[in-house]
Amino acid sequence: MVVKTLRDGRDHIGLHIGTANARRYFRKRTPTIDLKLDDLEIQCTLSPDFWAGRPEIYDPRLSEWLEFKVGRGRPGRDPMLLSMVPNGFDTFVVVPRTGRRIDAFGAEISAPRNVKSESYFPVARVPVLSSVA
Repeated sequence: MVVKTLRDGRDHIGLHIGTANARRYFRKRTPTIDLKLDDLEIQCTLSPDFWAGRPEIYDPRLSEWLEFKVGRGRPGRDPMLLSMVPNGFDTFVVVPRTGRRIDAFGAEISAPRNVKSESYFPVARVPVLSSVA
């Protein structure tokens, strides 16, 4: 699912899940979820407002990770899009969304690169030795 960051009034960053995503991916009235953030795994408590029209997740550790991992080098305070992938029982993996489209298996590993053509490089002239019989 695609989620976006959300800043509260105190300069903390959280995740806005969206009402449709909350209904589809979260068990009704679950009190906590686990988030995997790279090598870090945290348990976040869902506020009662999560099920009352404000499907948002705030946690100080999540806020720090979002600021460090996703917010660096980003101008302004515009929301950032992230992917939140279900990974077991009430567990989700959060990863930054990339702008590139992945077409085939392994495409994200072997991204295309520009290679200069061999004809671009000058060929050294080597004198040909004639054999005398």
